Amino acid sequence: MCKRFVMISQEQHGPVACLHQGRRLLGLFPPFMTVRCYCVDGLMIDSGLGAFAARTLEWARAQGAGRAVLTHHHEDHSGGASDLRRGGLPVWASAATAERIHRGFSTYLYQRLVWGRAPEVRVEILPGEVETERYRFQVLPAPGHCDDQVVLYEPGQGWLFSGDAFLNEKIRYFRGDEDFDATLDSLRRLSRLDFDKLFCAHRPRLQAGRQSLERKLQFLLDLQGRVRELHARGLPPREITRRLLGREPWLLYLFSAGDLSKYNLVRSILYGPRARRA
Repeated sequence: MCKRFVMISQEQHGPVACLHQGRRLLGLFPPFMTVRCYCVDGLMIDSGLGAFAARTLEWARAQGAGRAVLTHHHEDHSGGASDLRRGGLPVWASAATAERIHRGFSTYLYQRLVWGRAPEVRVEILPGEVETERYRFQVLPAPGHCDDQVVLYEPGQGWLFSGDAFLNEKIRYFRGDEDFDATLDSLRRLSRLDFDKLFCAHRPRLQAGRQSLERKLQFLLDLQGRVRELHARGLPPREITRRLLGREPWLLYLFSAGDLSKYNLVRSILYGPRARRA
């Protein structure tokens, strides 16, 4: 792919290597959102964007990866899985993720512009624990951002590979299908784990990671309380959104066809997630 359309870099965090990727919108604008995949002790975590699949496979081989695990099905995490498989690297995922990426899943136009597509691929079912030569990772469910998400926890090292369970401390936007109650439940469970390094796919926290995740949990709990208070006073969801989160950036709203918005966060607090389109 032409360099003006891509951004890619490598990072090293102790024994954990990281490949950082992003697509420049229309070749003119900085990436809307970048993503990372990680590799440690021969285990690759997530597969990056489909546009970078060949380079991701090359990087995985250079890191000595012997297998890859997907945290969830979204195209910025599973986009390179097909090339990894064709390159001889086994790919594992939860049963729910494996089913979705095998049959394929729909995406909005903005997703295809920002992250590209994820080719359909058949992968192996992820067990409840993954061992490498030096480390042992617990595979824990973490739904909310999507219902098939898992995280990888290495208690001996204090590592949490969180997929998209973290994203940021103050979340103001939700996709239409994100589940607020499931998000809170996952954050409560993860905040009880003993870890310091939070290897988020988008905004890692390499010090005090658990505290960052706890701050996100508290932010969402506080927001939930204020949303329900205003709703009990009779305010409609869009007015609640404007008061608590500010006006909707309509350019983003239109770009995502309403799939990514502040309103979706308030709506999910009050009514739950919206079903993803078929």
